[in-house]
Amino acid sequence: MDKGLTPYLLALGPIVMMVGFMMWPGGDDDSVLLGQEYLDEMKANPDMNMTFFAVFTCATGVLMIFGGFFLLSQDLFAKSGKMQQDMFMLSRIGFMFAFTVFYLFFALQLESAFIIASENDDYASDPALADQLALDTYYMSMSVWSSMPFAWGTALILFGIAAVTGSNAPKNPVEWVRAVPIAAGLCLLSFLWLDGDIFFFFAMFSGTPIGILMLTGHLDDDAGE
Repeated sequence: MDKGLTPYLLALGPIVMMVGFMMWPGGDDDSVLLGQEYLDEMKANPDMNMTFFAVFTCATGVLMIFGGFFLLSQDLFAKSGKMQQDMFMLSRIGFMFAFTVFYLFFALQLESAFIIASENDDYASDPALADQLALDTYYMSMSVWSSMPFAWGTALILFGIAAVTGSNAPKNPVEWVRAVPIAAGLCLLSFLWLDGDIFFFFAMFSGTPIGILMLTGHLDDDAGE
């Protein structure tokens, strides 16, 4: 049976995204750099090719993760009741908004790096202005990022509830793996109050068990065929 892209995206997307974050300048430092510390760190890593490749890899991983959930909701949609279908549609809105937040974050971070690396000649004559614009763009990216837990967390919760209720109620124990996104979404929302990166990574990998079980033939979500 043709499994389609869904299990591959769910299983491999988080790994691709993790590789991108590891290559990100300063990615081995858990602290958030601000002000002059951020400028010094970025100026010490002038290789824009590596920065661009890291952003591209992260963006690809994000596309795979959210695309996997989007396709899985589509697979489950046909055999779902009306309430579950509505929750799947709402979860898609959340996933698309979170996807947009990620890409805005990446774009603003990349623009900040371009300014610092003097790739934009418009600011070459005024280094102080360039530094200020780089910081402003960087801070804007962090502000945009703060909306991510709301969108991604609620999307995961809605998806998980729809995937294990109504006609999608698990018929055997292995199908309860589709409830993992509920726990991941709740943890991600707590990210707003608790400083725990583990919640972010839990959300990243919440679809991985589903993808692996689909690849191994233990879970079948092919729209009720």
